[in-house]
Amino acid sequence: MIKLSGLRLAFDSGFRLEVESLRIREGEVFAIIGPNGAGKTTLLNAMALLNKPAAGTLEIMGRDALAAANKLPLRRAMAAVLSQPYLLNDTVFNNVALPLRLRGLRDAAAVDAALELLRIAHLKERNAKTLSQGESHRAVLARAFVTRPKLLLLDEPFAALDERVKDSIARDLRKVIKTSGAAVVLVTQDQAGALTLADKLAVLVNGRILQQGEPQEIFSRPASKEVADFVGVETILPGRVAANSENLCSVEAGGRTLMAVSSCGAGDSVFFCLRPEDVSVSLNADAGGRRNNFKAEVVSVAPWGLEYKVELDCGFTLQAAVTKQLVDGLGLKAGAQVYASFKATAAHLIKREL
Repeated sequence: MIKLSGLRLAFDSGFRLEVESLRIREGEVFAIIGPNGAGKTTLLNAMALLNKPAAGTLEIMGRDALAAANKLPLRRAMAAVLSQPYLLNDTVFNNVALPLRLRGLRDAAAVDAALELLRIAHLKERNAKTLSQGESHRAVLARAFVTRPKLLLLDEPFAALDERVKDSIARDLRKVIKTSGAAVVLVTQDQAGALTLADKLAVLVNGRILQQGEPQEIFSRPASKEVADFVGVETILPGRVAANSENLCSVEAGGRTLMAVSSCGAGDSVFFCLRPEDVSVSLNADAGGRRNNFKAEVVSVAPWGLEYKVELDCGFTLQAAVTKQLVDGLGLKAGAQVYASFKATAAHLIKREL
């Protein structure tokens, strides 16, 4: 559906977007995540043929999109949804029908079908300005699907939505996307939303794609410290591999010896990475077969989404994600003495340059 290489865009501000290679297949949901200012919207606008690259190639639906003299057929095969749900002061039905009217078409059945897909058929006669935030987002998504696009571009589609509404829309959107067969490019800072929707994922930082692939692979095996930082790896310790026996590495980090499963060799300088949800906290030293088990002192306990984040001092700082039930059951609070443990398979080593 989309194939680009060597794409370059430069701006007077000094920001540069440089994407070496990106492939998005038909029927695939491809999420591009990254921090503010990474260039996500700039890249999406290039795919929407709104920003012209200074160099590189961009193929859309098998056509050279940059060389095409008439880009209208390509644009009409796309639909875009912006982070703000812009709606006209008119009925929901007429808002959803707008792309058809702009094409000189009248297709009430297509409008009704789009409304049904996004579960807002009961709102069709309502003025769009009276909708709730969640209903407004559903209306703009219905408007995007009414022309049955082959390519859908989404720019922060869940911005400013609360978690309950976001999760509901994301689940429904996933079903609609798979039913439609459209290829979807989603750019967002919302990692949870990207994981809910995406088949493939790319991490964009400072105008460059640092890693792309399966979402779970990127979140559990980040290729660089920058990627690890962004995807929520809370414990990142510089260290050195002391020994490797059949891919079980002993790593000197944080003044302790940590165990990790990795192909890194003895003497390699590494970052020892661990996600907070992979750390267990208990009152005894029984690690349940885990190779890493340390006595620790609780430094702080703070709400973290639906869980709590516990900062632990094990001689090095370790972050753990635990349930409220565990916080209450173990009496976790600053100063409490506990044990922290994690599996060697949960840790991930990234080679680092000195």
